[in-house]
Amino acid sequence: MVSKSRLGGFVDGIVAVVMTIMLLEFRIPESGLLMDFLRNNLVYMIAYILSFIYVTTSWFNQQYMLTNAERVTRKIYISTMLWILSLSLLPVLAAWTGRTIDLFDRLGSTAPKTPALLFMAMIGLWGLAYVQMSKAYILDNPAHVAEKIKAMEVLHVLNHPIWILVIFLAMVVTYFYPPFVLIYTAGEMIWSMLHSKNEQR
Repeated sequence: MVSKSRLGGFVDGIVAVVMTIMLLEFRIPESGLLMDFLRNNLVYMIAYILSFIYVTTSWFNQQYMLTNAERVTRKIYISTMLWILSLSLLPVLAAWTGRTIDLFDRLGSTAPKTPALLFMAMIGLWGLAYVQMSKAYILDNPAHVAEKIKAMEVLHVLNHPIWILVIFLAMVVTYFYPPFVLIYTAGEMIWSMLHSKNEQR
């Protein structure tokens, strides 16, 4: 089976490529005016920053599990691939959402619903994939490793039924006001950063 170092390297490479592609999507105006840059890129820049935080925070927590794991099984490998698939799609949908929301037009209330709803749905799928990956690490590693992973605060939240309810309610609000997906993502990311304090013991 694949080694820990090779799996970690593969995940690192995917994360680096995804973020680089998003960075290249910025539209550089021909003028030297700040307002021209903001008009072309304001919402996309917000989406990029949120995606950057989302991806790097997720990467941090995944690396914590991988570092503590004593072995990588087929189940861990497959669940990690499903997680990285959902994670790599998040910036794509964030970029699409950012390109279709114009905050200068009624604060974005006229934006199309589909990109924002798909972005929110992918956040939910990412969370489910993360939980399944965590369970694979827990089940396929010794008890002392499993206890460290179970203690992760982020995992506690994603495992709670209320989180699914929150995602559902957020999708309802997003349907009526598409920019809400960015507000929700910002709130979730701030919480995740503050609670991703996994320490080696």
